[in-house]
Amino acid sequence: MNPERWPFTLPLRLRSLFRRRQADGELDEELRDHVERKAREYAGRGMSGEGARRAALIELGGLEQAKEACRDARRVNWVQDMVQDLRYGSRILRKSPGFTTVVVVTLALGIGANTAIFSVVDSILLRSLPFKGADRLVDITEYDPGRVDSAGVPFPDYVVWKQQNTVFEETAAYFLINASNDVVLGGASSAERERYSTVTNSFFDILGVHPERGHGFSASDEVPGGAKVFLASDALWRGMLGGDPHAIGKTYLLDGENYTLAGVMPPGFDFPKGCSVWVPTSTLGARGLHDRISHPYHVLGRLRPGTSLSQAEAQIETIQERLAKAYPNAEADWHVRAQPLLDEIVGDVKPSLLVLLDAVGFILLIACTNVVNLMLARSSAREREFAIRSALGAGRMRLLRQNVAEGFLLVSMSSVLAVAFAKWGLALAVSLTSVHLPRMESLRLSVPLLAFLAAVAALTTSLVGLAPALQGSRQDPQGGLREGQRAGTMGRRSQRLRNGLVVSEVALALVLLCGAGLMLRSFLQLNRVNPGFQPGHLLTFKVALPGAEYPKSEQTKAFFDRLLERLPSIPGVRDAAAITFLPLSGQSDWGRFEIEERPAVDWSHAPLVDGGGGVSINYFRTLGIALLRGREFTTADAQNRNTIVINEATAEKFWPGADPLGQHIVGRNRSNPREIIGIVADVKSAGLDAQDEPEMYAPYGGAWYMNFVLRTNQEPASVIFAVRAQVAALDKGVPVYQVATMDQLLSRSLAPERFDLFLLALFGLLALGLAAVGIYGVLAFSVSGRTQEIGVRQALGAHQGDILRLIVRQGMKLAVAGILLGIGGAAILTRLMASLLYGVSATDPETFLAAAVLLAMVAMMACYVPARRATRVAPMAALRCE
Repeated sequence: MNPERWPFTLPLRLRSLFRRRQADGELDEELRDHVERKAREYAGRGMSGEGARRAALIELGGLEQAKEACRDARRVNWVQDMVQDLRYGSRILRKSPGFTTVVVVTLALGIGANTAIFSVVDSILLRSLPFKGADRLVDITEYDPGRVDSAGVPFPDYVVWKQQNTVFEETAAYFLINASNDVVLGGASSAERERYSTVTNSFFDILGVHPERGHGFSASDEVPGGAKVFLASDALWRGMLGGDPHAIGKTYLLDGENYTLAGVMPPGFDFPKGCSVWVPTSTLGARGLHDRISHPYHVLGRLRPGTSLSQAEAQIETIQERLAKAYPNAEADWHVRAQPLLDEIVGDVKPSLLVLLDAVGFILLIACTNVVNLMLARSSAREREFAIRSALGAGRMRLLRQNVAEGFLLVSMSSVLAVAFAKWGLALAVSLTSVHLPRMESLRLSVPLLAFLAAVAALTTSLVGLAPALQGSRQDPQGGLREGQRAGTMGRRSQRLRNGLVVSEVALALVLLCGAGLMLRSFLQLNRVNPGFQPGHLLTFKVALPGAEYPKSEQTKAFFDRLLERLPSIPGVRDAAAITFLPLSGQSDWGRFEIEERPAVDWSHAPLVDGGGGVSINYFRTLGIALLRGREFTTADAQNRNTIVINEATAEKFWPGADPLGQHIVGRNRSNPREIIGIVADVKSAGLDAQDEPEMYAPYGGAWYMNFVLRTNQEPASVIFAVRAQVAALDKGVPVYQVATMDQLLSRSLAPERFDLFLLALFGLLALGLAAVGIYGVLAFSVSGRTQEIGVRQALGAHQGDILRLIVRQGMKLAVAGILLGIGGAAILTRLMASLLYGVSATDPETFLAAAVLLAMVAMMACYVPARRATRVAPMAALRCE
């Protein structure tokens, strides 16, 4: 007998048994029983026991071959059955387009929102920097405890750290990009402003990034007086330089001086952020390389294996303490702060992103809960189908596999739609809020995350949604058929589970609504903050002069004075003024001072104040900054530069209860005395959510760049061309850049808060809608299962109002339970977003009450629709159905 044809040569009874049992895994036992029976038959013919068993095995073609044949048949039949289940499932879903649409859209919203936000988190926080050994790169700065934030590092400190440390394999230094890091590239015919950074020759080595064309810096480039070279970004090379393949080695004007292009960096490299030109530290000159007062640099270090960040910080702090003893006038009170380079680049967006990630996690939970509720209701409605299939011989695994196939189809369609939701929603959020998040250039949808979230959603909905099928497979088919005739008995048994899911759904929705409400109140509070000036009809722009053509401070001041004289002549311009640092820019110039009328103090403990920057004589009038006492600057003050104006915060902090007008402040060694001639209102320089800091204003001197502010009688943007013409009339090689209205700058300062508010509000509304759908679904199914009960109540005299109140009361009980549970959860979870709020508590009772009322109103509307439908039940039709 050919073993391969064994399934076709069995006795008729065994072949029938083979076909019936192959899918249930019971064939092996049946074969063994048949072997034993055949062995007993042969033994009855006089054969020995072992011989009889061997003869039975030979007749069957070998048990092992039989088992293998069974396995092959089961594999083929499993694939065929799965294909059949998918076909049947697609037909079932097409017959229920409403159910299919709601489930697919609900899951797509949950999966898409999570994919979008996690893609942002992955791009900004989780994805490694595109540098060599990025996980061991450390950014080091110095800070003075009296300052509001950290500063950079003097170049001499970097040199000492590099020589004396034992915790870093490599070190480098770079000039951090700020408002003053601009360089004029080109001549009078085509000049543009570009962001630049001075770097050590080891800067590109430690990052593991090298020029794609040409070569980088060498050690000789760091020697003052050496060759003047620069590196350009790929975007600058392709743009302004026209992608000239022969540009390497050519000479270009940088701030009026000749520099040779040494190389072009790879596409996408712009570190520090926004940098397009890199020059060696030799451009600082000998004086800059030995300056211990300025703190312009950040230091990069690569940790040695086995060295922790705290160990590295402690050693550099020890070196810094020795420097403080050696140079007490310059280094006293300066301490070291070390952090991963990723944290330096990301900044303070981490808390915001984590809150958003929690919020979309709640959305996915609500979506899955809603889908589970729908599947439970639908499974209960299909109880009769399960009972019939079970009575016809379908096993438990067969029923479960059918539900898995339907869940697979639903989640597959949801995942495809989720990709569109994620891409569209993320683009909409960024465009509407104008937010500029770090590392957004590397943003892309995370395909592994999408697959993971789809698997989670599929597992959740399948496991819980299959519970009725499991229960139905255990019951007597005849009882199931009788329950099916009673329309909903099984639904009533699972009613408690569905009610619990609705309660949890409402609770999660309330948590999100409370979070969105807190962000809304915080945003409104920020919008009510007085910036200290009148932003309407203000145009701002920046002008910077090439150092080679304007080497002396007298020359730069003369240029800006002439420009200020010309600007008011432009039609539509009412006033013109200039300042070093614009309000809301976050730029500052902190420094120490002493009060001449008071005893001298140690300079390291002298009062610390924001210099505010130099301003023109009519600056306060142009911006609409209120003069509280005293007077503004005059032309004589601008020439002598021996007067100063302070803000209200300075007066209250250093002259509490006294009049500072007429007092004098002095610098180090009690030099350069200046008289306080006026007190102005506080201006929000660091941002609307920042505290009012002590600030002083002095007439501007010989700064090589200035920000100009124009007060216009018309639309500010309409005078831009005339402004450029006036600047070109003075010097065609000086470009005008960073042009914006003050309203735009004000809006940009609120972009991060607007981004958080937009997404949390969107998630809150989405959760509100899903909760309403959940309540409606439960009540609608309950009404459909209680048709006979409602008919009997009406037949016994119940009015429509009684039926309406009965159904609404049932739904509102679930809503109230969820609201109470949600308030407790919100009181705990909203504390995580306390750092994102301004002027409002994380447990603000008014916000919680408003969110609860809104959710209750929506729940009432969701209850009313099925309740109204219940009142239309015809008593006689209901009784005939019974």
